[in-house]
Amino acid sequence: MLLLQNFWESYSHRPKKHIYKETFMKPERNNSLDRLKALSIIFVLIWHLQPIKFIIDSNSHTLLVVIARIFLDLQLQLCLIAVPLFYIISLYLFFQKPELQSLKKRLIRLIKIYLVWSIFQNIFYMIISQELPTWSWDIITGIQPSLPLVGDSVFYFLFNLIILLIFAFLYQIQSKKLKLIVSLTLVGFSLFYFEALYFFNSNLPYHWLLNFLIYIPIAFYLVNHPEKILKFKGCYLIAYVLFSLHDIYLRIYNQIPSIYGRVSIVCGALSIFCYIYSPQNNQKNLLVEKIAKYSLGLFALHKYWQYLFVLLLQKYKIAMMIGIFGIPLNIIFLVESIFVIFFTTLSIYLLKSTPFKQLVT
Repeated sequence: MLLLQNFWESYSHRPKKHIYKETFMKPERNNSLDRLKALSIIFVLIWHLQPIKFIIDSNSHTLLVVIARIFLDLQLQLCLIAVPLFYIISLYLFFQKPELQSLKKRLIRLIKIYLVWSIFQNIFYMIISQELPTWSWDIITGIQPSLPLVGDSVFYFLFNLIILLIFAFLYQIQSKKLKLIVSLTLVGFSLFYFEALYFFNSNLPYHWLLNFLIYIPIAFYLVNHPEKILKFKGCYLIAYVLFSLHDIYLRIYNQIPSIYGRVSIVCGALSIFCYIYSPQNNQKNLLVEKIAKYSLGLFALHKYWQYLFVLLLQKYKIAMMIGIFGIPLNIIFLVESIFVIFFTTLSIYLLKSTPFKQLVT
């Protein structure tokens, strides 16, 4: 931290005429970004809560198996776009106001939020497991400790975002020519590497920063040269569909692609941003605005309520099966989703009236 502080102090005294080589847009609230945030957190909740579960066994009809497989593939190709889309939005907002002072404010706020939620995650883990978490680098990066029944911590997202913002700042202070070289190298290498992993039957751990570095130049050009990016949105959509079919083909033959290190995910995130983003502010939607505003709270809190509900199901062995048009469904997951969303929303409502408001907004 001392080295970073010295860097900031020395950098802030550099002559301003040598700092920026391009004219940056002034930040302006855009309702389409709220729609993107809301869509992203909805995707996260769908992926984690899995509200629709088909009941499949050895006696299931082939058509039912196919329908269940299509539904799963849609989730894998759509819902997993959420985290990269959040990174694009966050970096987009940073590049609208990329000054050093703005970076310091963002980093201080993010570090505070990250530390508080990480401490809470560890305390919650110790209460439910009655043991101390095993110390590892994964605790620092926010991936551990995992909660029983619901899996890994989600706060790796905040840790990675802090690092991405630092890299984004270092990237944008470079000359225009160097930025172009770095952009082409980073985008080209990332896309090539993501595809090359298939040939080695390997994949990237979903929390590794390497999955997300590609979004730095993407967000930069979306802010500073939107016309050059947005005009190809049809191409991104076509690429998304084709590479999604590629992913599905690999899964059919039991080759598991990376969670986020996929060309389809990059193209999907870029496609959704380009099609939903609008430079003009459209009519506001209060529900969308609220979901976007409290997306951090929904993201941070939902797994705790999910754990409590799953624990309840496990203890009392509750199951609810119904058939819709002859399709057997386990609707207990739908009930779980309603329960989790309700109590997560209630928690946010209570927290937003306290000094902890910044932890959920």
